[in-house]
This record gives sequence, structure tokens and C-alpha cells, in this order.
Amino acid sequence: MKESKEWTEQFKSELNKLEDMQEVEVPEQYQLMNVLQEYKARRQKTFKREIVAFLLTAILVLAMLVLISLKVTTAFLWIQGLALFFIPIIFLAEKKRRSKQDEVTKL
Repeated sequence: MKESKEWTEQFKSELNKLEDMQEVEVPEQYQLMNVLQEYKARRQKTFKREIVAFLLTAILVLAMLVLISLKVTTAFLWIQGLALFFIPIIFLAEKKRRSKQDEVTKL
């Protein structure tokens, strides 16, 4: 019984020594706020880029509707052909950019 108590006490003292060596550094509030502000700035920049892309797409769709209604089929076919060529390139470039930045895509 005495050996068991000695062993337990020694074990506890060794654990305390380990805990003292391994102090966890808790970040300060200003550091957390700085990280949060940087994240918000990145998200706002991404949001603005997505809004611009959406608006350009919407304008393009409306322009296509006007072209079709005016029966300018040659321009419509040219634009569709260019879109079929450039959309995969844009998609791959955006995918590469997002993977490089480690951007958060799901909330």
C-alpha cells in the first residue's frame, strides 16, 4: 500500500513537471481580432468579385435576349462559341486560384 502511494505521488509530481514544461499559449484578444478582421476583408473581397461576376453574367444574358429578339443570329452564335471556349478556361483558373488560397468555400 505504501509503495502504491509513493508511486502515485511520484507519478503526480512527474505529470506536474510535464505540465509546467508544456504551457499552452493562449492568443491575446487583439490577435484574435486581427485574424477575424483579415478573414472578413478576404470574404468581402471575394463577395465583391462574385457580385461583379454575377452582374456581368446577368448583363450578358440580357444582351443575348435582346440579340435574339432582334434576330441577329450571327452575333449570338459567335458569342456562344466564344463562351463555350472560354468558360472551361475560366473555371479551371478560378479552381486553381481557390485551391492556392485555401479559401473557405462552405460555411
